[in-house]
This record gives sequence, C-alpha cells and structure tokens, in this order.
Amino acid sequence: MLPVILILLVVSIYDLIRRPTIRRLALRNLTRRRGEAALVILGSLLGTAIITAAFIVGDTLGASVRDHARTNLGPTDEVVRAIGLGKSGEIEAALKSAPLPNTDGLLAMAAGGGSVATLGADPRAEPFVQINEVDFGAARAFGDDEGITGMAKAGQTPSGNEAVLDQNLADEVEVKAGDRIKLFAYGQERELTVRQVLETKGLAGYGSSNLFVAPGTIASFVSAATLGDALGAAGNPPSSLVLVSNKGGVFDAADFSDSVTKELNKRITDLPGAEVVEAKRELLDDADANADQFKQIFGGVGAFSVIAGVLLLVNIFVMLADERKSELGMLRAIGLKRNQLVRAFGMEGAIYALVSSVFGVLAGIGVGRVVVIFAAGLFRGDGFRGGLDLIFSLNSSSLITSFMLGATISLVTVWGTSIRLGRLNVIRAIRDIAEAPPSGRSRIRAVVFAVIGVFIGLLLLQSGINQDNWFGALAGVPIAAFSSVTLLRPLVGRRFAVILGAGAALVWGIAVFTILPSALEKTEFNAFVVQGVILVGAAVAIVATNDDLAIKVVNSLGVSRRTLAARLGFAYPLARVFRTSMLLGMYSIVVFTLTFLSVFSNLFGAQAPRFARETAAGYQVLVDSNYSNPVPSNALKEADPNVEADAVLFQAYPKWTTQDEHEPTSWQVSGFDEALLARGTPVLQDIDPKYASSRAAWEAVLHDPSLVILPDFFLQGGGPPSTTIHAGDTIRAYDTVSGKTADLKVAAKVESDFVFNGPMVSQAFHRSFFSTSTPSRHYVSFKPGADARLAAARFEGKLVNYGVQADTFEDKISEALEQQEGFLGLMRGYLALGLIIGIAGLGVVMVRAVRERRRQIGMLRAMGFPSRVVRQAFLIEAAFIAIQGIVLGTVLALVTSYNLLTHSSTFGGQSINFEIPWVPIIVVLAVALVASLAASAFPAGQASRIKPAVALRIAD
Repeated sequence: MLPVILILLVVSIYDLIRRPTIRRLALRNLTRRRGEAALVILGSLLGTAIITAAFIVGDTLGASVRDHARTNLGPTDEVVRAIGLGKSGEIEAALKSAPLPNTDGLLAMAAGGGSVATLGADPRAEPFVQINEVDFGAARAFGDDEGITGMAKAGQTPSGNEAVLDQNLADEVEVKAGDRIKLFAYGQERELTVRQVLETKGLAGYGSSNLFVAPGTIASFVSAATLGDALGAAGNPPSSLVLVSNKGGVFDAADFSDSVTKELNKRITDLPGAEVVEAKRELLDDADANADQFKQIFGGVGAFSVIAGVLLLVNIFVMLADERKSELGMLRAIGLKRNQLVRAFGMEGAIYALVSSVFGVLAGIGVGRVVVIFAAGLFRGDGFRGGLDLIFSLNSSSLITSFMLGATISLVTVWGTSIRLGRLNVIRAIRDIAEAPPSGRSRIRAVVFAVIGVFIGLLLLQSGINQDNWFGALAGVPIAAFSSVTLLRPLVGRRFAVILGAGAALVWGIAVFTILPSALEKTEFNAFVVQGVILVGAAVAIVATNDDLAIKVVNSLGVSRRTLAARLGFAYPLARVFRTSMLLGMYSIVVFTLTFLSVFSNLFGAQAPRFARETAAGYQVLVDSNYSNPVPSNALKEADPNVEADAVLFQAYPKWTTQDEHEPTSWQVSGFDEALLARGTPVLQDIDPKYASSRAAWEAVLHDPSLVILPDFFLQGGGPPSTTIHAGDTIRAYDTVSGKTADLKVAAKVESDFVFNGPMVSQAFHRSFFSTSTPSRHYVSFKPGADARLAAARFEGKLVNYGVQADTFEDKISEALEQQEGFLGLMRGYLALGLIIGIAGLGVVMVRAVRERRRQIGMLRAMGFPSRVVRQAFLIEAAFIAIQGIVLGTVLALVTSYNLLTHSSTFGGQSINFEIPWVPIIVVLAVALVASLAASAFPAGQASRIKPAVALRIAD
C-alpha cells in the first residue's frame, strides 16, 4: 500500500516541480473551477471517512476492553488459585522459595461468591457478588505504584461487620457509606454496615461487583461441615488466591507474562489443585481479538460503501475526461505526448485524492464518534460481557492507515482512469465523437486476456473445491463467466453474450452456498462482500446491456409532450453506458446490503417464540442462581406453589480445544439428567446418523459419559458460524483445577443455544469430572393456568438470598435477539453512509452533466424546447438510474437472503422462516428515491434556466 502511494506521488511531485507544462495543465482546472473541484473532493472523501470510522470503532472496542486491565486488575498480572480456604500461605511460600524474576510483588487473598440485598420492604439486590478478604495495607504496597491498586484511600482493613464496596456494586444496590446491607453466601446470611465505597479500579475492581469484608468472614459462612460438601449441592466453594504483579505499568507488565507463568507453574508443581491464570495477558489478548473482529465486521460492511465511493470516483473522472475530450484532443494534436496527458490528469487527480483523504479522515472521526455513541447502548448493561462502557479512542496508527488506504484507492482509481484517457484517438477527440470499434490487434489482445481469465477462473474453482477455499469457490465461476463474454460475442452477438456470461455469474453467486456448502463452511465476513460485488456486477451488466429496450417502449408511445421529456431523459444514460453502469452499481450495492441486513434483522427478531419452544424442552421459566449458594428445588416450590416440575442443570466453566481451536479456551458446560427430557427435548441439528431422532441423541448422551451435544456457536465470539465441528468429531475438555482431560465425541448440535448452556453432557459425568460442578440452573414448569412471567418475578423477589435471576424462555431469548437486532440496526445506520454516497454522487454527477451538456441544452432551448421539458428530462434521467439501482439491489438481496436461509448452512442450518419486512424496506427505499430526486432537483433547475444565446456562445 505504502509503495503504491509513494510511486504515484513521486511521479506527481516530480512533475509538479520539474514539468511546468504538466503542472499548468493539472492546476488550471482546479483554480478556474473551484466549486466543481469542491464537489469532486466531497464525492471522494466519503470512502475514506467510512474506512476511518471502521478503524475507530475497532480501536474504541479494543481500548474499552483493555481498560478493564486498569479497572479490574490494576497491578495484577497473574493469579495463582486453589479451591478452599487457608491455602494462600502455602502458595505464597512456594512462590517465595527464590526470587521471582520480572515481578515486583505478591498479595495473598481469599475470595468467594455471594449475593447482596438492601434492607427494607422493597430491597434492591445484586445476585452475583465477589466477596474478598485482603489486608488493605499489603494491597496498597502491592506492585510499584499505589495509585493503580485502587486502595490508596481505602483506609484500614475491614473488621467485624464492616463492608467496603466498589462503586459498581454500590450503584447497583443504591447504597452509600453508613447504610446496612445483607450478605447471602453458602446457605447463610449476615447484616453488614457499609463503611466506604471505593472507585472501581485495580484491586477494588477485581471482579464484576466487589465486596471487601473482615478476615475470617468467608470461613464463618463456610463451616467445616459445609465445606466438605461445597463441591456438591452446597455450591461452588471459596478460593485461596495469590496475586502476582510483574515489573512495569498496567499494560506493559503483561509482556513478562509468558516467562513469569512458566516459572510460577514450576514452583506450584507440588501443590495439588493449584493453577496459574494469566489474567492480564488473557484480557489484553481478548481485547485485541475483539478489536480485530469489529474492524473486520465494520470494515466489511463499510466495504460496500467504499466500493460505492470508488465507483463514484471513477464516474467523476470519466466525466471530467469526457467534458474535456475536445480540449485534450487539441492538446495532443499540437504535440502533447500521451504520457504527459496521463501524468497531467494523474497530478490533478492526486491533488483531489490527497485533499479528500485528509478531509475524509477528519469526517471519519466524526462518523466514528456517532457510531460509538449509538453502540454504547448495545454494549452497556448485561448484554455484552456483563456490561462494557465504551471509551472513545483515536489511534494515530489507525488514522494513518485510513489515510493511506483512502489515498491508495483514490490514486489507483485516478491513474487507472488517466491511462484509459490517454488512449483517446486524437481526431475523434477533437470532433467529440465516439471511439472507433477495437482494431484487429486489440481484438486479438482481448481474446487472449479472455482465455487467460477463463483459465484463472477455472483454477480458482478447482482450488475452492479441492482445498475448501471460499474465495475460489465463490469467485472462480464468475471470473470465468465474465471473461467468456468476449469469446461469445462473435458467436451470439454482444447482447446475448453479456446475458449468458453475466447470467451465469449471477446464478452462481446466488446458488454457490447450496452447490458447494463444504467449501464455504468457514467463510470470512469478506465472503459476503465478494458475493455482493459479484451479484451486483452481474445484474448491472445485464440491465445496462438491455436498457435500450426502455427507449423502444417510449418510442412505441408515439411523439407528444408527455413522451418528449422521457425520450430526452433516457437518451443520455443510454448513450453513456459505462457511466450509467457505474451509477447503477453504486446504488445497487448499497441498497443490496441495506435490504439484506433489514431482512435478517426482522427474521431473527420474529423467531423468539419458536426458538423458545425449541430450547425450553417443555419448560417455561429459566432460573439461574449464585454459584456459591445455588437455589434448591424445594425452595422454588415454596416460592411458588404452582411449580409442577423442574430440571436441574449442573454448570462449570472449564477450558476446551477442538480441531479448529488448539489454544484452550474457557466455555461454560452444563450437565443434565433425565428430568430435562421428561417433558420434551431441545431441538437438535447435525445429528449423528446412528441416532434416529433428537430424543435418541439426548438419551445416548445421558447414558454415555464419552458423548457431548455442542452449541452451534461453540468457542465463537460472533458472526456466522466459523467452526467445522460436526457430529462424530471429538473435542477435549480440561478441568483446570484437577488437571484432568477428557475427549468427548459430538453426538449432535443444538440448533439455538440462546440461553448459553454451552456443551451438554450427562449430569453424572459433569459431577465426577468438573471440580467446580454446581447445580445453579433450573428449567421450571408450572401447573396449567399459571402465569410464567409472574412466577419468574415472584422467584426473584422471594429468593434474593440465592441470587436468583428468573426469566421466561421467550423473554430471555427475546433479549438476546434484541441485542442482535440492535447490532444489525447499527450496521444499517453505518451502511446508510453508502446510500448518502449514492445520493450525493448522483447529485454531483447531475451537476457535472449540466455543465458538460450546456451547449446541447442551449441548442434544444433555441429549437423551442420549453424549460419545463428540460427540467423533467433531468429528473427522469435521475429517477431512471435511481429506480433501477433500488430495484436491482432489493430483488438481489431478497433472493440471496431467501437462498441463504433455506438452502445453505451459513447460519448454522437453523430452520428460520423467511419473511420480508416490507415496511422498513419500503421506508428506506422511498427515502432513497425521494432524496435522489431532491439531490437532482437543483441541477435540473439549473439546466432549465440555461439561456440559449449564452450556452451556444460558450467556448470551453
């Protein structure tokens, strides 16, 4: 990218300094027509703005997640953890057996889980709280900077019934210093007095909601009698921790994590049950992965708008060239060399490109800021990683990269157009007539390139089939089909050659996910960009080739005042097929993506009731409770006498590897028993052929500890399924506490795991293998006539001591789908910038068209054409292009979305009912059409006011 910019800029800078003739040719139009130059820059900067916004969104998300290293960890880089109390001293002694290289502190700590509620008739509660015991003096001395510990103003260690809360917890339950709260943990409760509220930072943020208590408090909750049962029904036991601080600051200290972790593992070899967690390294890696993912998503969606911007840029420069055709032909006639003409035009374009890239970056900062503001609501709260506050971030390297990308796209486009311009025929240019048909040599060259194109397309297809290469599978046939147009033209004529070639590409683009599902199983987001370009390109080629049929329809209506404006409106687009195609493509590709996103936003939002039925297995309410104090079944029945049955799921959070993911990754796992299957079964897909039905697969897993049922999005962060795990494959589970591993065979996959059960194994295996197996989830059903939503609210009100969160399955799934809808809505808003490009581009093109055709308009006016007819002709021309683009984009999006839903595994094979969201689609398209006509109204008015005498005297 950088070499391209440098080469093209060096040429232009050299000409600017050393070639006065080229310099004057390039600068004269800029200085003489500043308004038009501003229009060109405006049309060119939007693509760079969209690229910049994509980078800013990714940087913001990455910086926001990375900020958790400051707010949740502070000086903590690694954590050595063991289940049970009283083990911190033993761990600390082992770690201090010799100086730990690259570290500057250790801190012993005890941690457990619980729930907190306020006192009074209408208590506020926080169901999941981390209870911490730590010496505040030692905490302030932890690491080399007291300021990042968050404990600088914490005072003395709590004593008695004192409690110190972090700000997050205090805000959630709405308490302040001096208030009293009730703590529930391990089947017991105690009233505490809030002594102080600390800023959520460093050690005071070491958990989602932190409660610091006096030493010995957790032990008093977990008596000797219950501690032995803590791994079972009594809940997830407390842990002994030793926090490790590496040398350096909050972020750069993580650079030592690899070496420090290796040394820590060596020193705890003789301590059974102890494990090392690279807390900060994992968090920062997660932040970078999320940032990259969102850059790809926003960059992919923004690519459609960028493509629209490139098409607009090509159109603008082709118009500039056509407008100056006679002038440039004259210059060539008096001795200007072809390369001088190309370089002069390239220099002018380079100035446009650089200026528009600078302003595009500035505009992109504003666009990115707006996107972040709207995205903040989606990430805040319980929907994303327990809540994430977005921190707007500008990264200088991203801004520079955005500038270079925008400048490269513009420069390559400008120079490509300039080279095309340099090939003009001097005589034809002076007379301003169309270029001659290709000569014999040109035709031979075209045939050679066409044969090469067909060969390359077939090679790509072979690569796609044999190597599961998504690009080859998707683009191979279209490349060969487009290349074959040149070969077919002498045989069947231009029209049918284009219809056959582009038609083949169009059909392949729609059906490829059905024809080659395995090759496209692990597609990147960019695959949908390529698919959109293929579909739109093929459709535009077919439509543009057959647009002349429109004038035949008008001719059949006879000659009248009503048809005169239409004849004029159609004449110019049909005479300039290339430019019309660019405008059509610009419109179609943006409308295609907007409609596509609208369809899927509506489809997922409407599926909540069906997904709930398929997930609930005949139950109605999902109940989650605190890991340290899980709610027993009898408590549910006491809270609501209408409870008819419940199924208990044991849960844990181990690590996993698959054939695709070789790095152990944490993911929740659930263990079920026969109660889950008593009222029905969750719907499965991709079932091992040895099982005749979903029930057979569930019962096989229930009785065979070596089997597992996987969720479709297992180990994924977002986007379409990218894993290739199928029934019959093997995954590996790691219990990080005991160090045990187990290989599990996939019996089937869950179609919709919106409640995040994770992999499903038998309860017997779950309790025997996973050290932290806890009965913290219940599926609950009620007697006929009972109100499930009311029952869920009753559970939360009466079972505060268990940290219960209860929702109906439909409400739970609707909430998850609303977040998806919100994200798709954000995508649509971001992509609407591409529509602005299309509308603004049409306006820019129409303004330039008025200038280019002012002499022809003057001639028409002198012949007696009314100004009204001229104005109507320009509006019909704009509508002709806009309507075609809107119809093409909409139809292609509907056909493609239907095909992806019904005939492919792109969305995990989910049987989603196809519905068209007519209202939002019609609103968007109507706004686009009205805005397009409004953008064309001004140049149309200008054209109608041109005075014949003035226009006919214009010399340049």
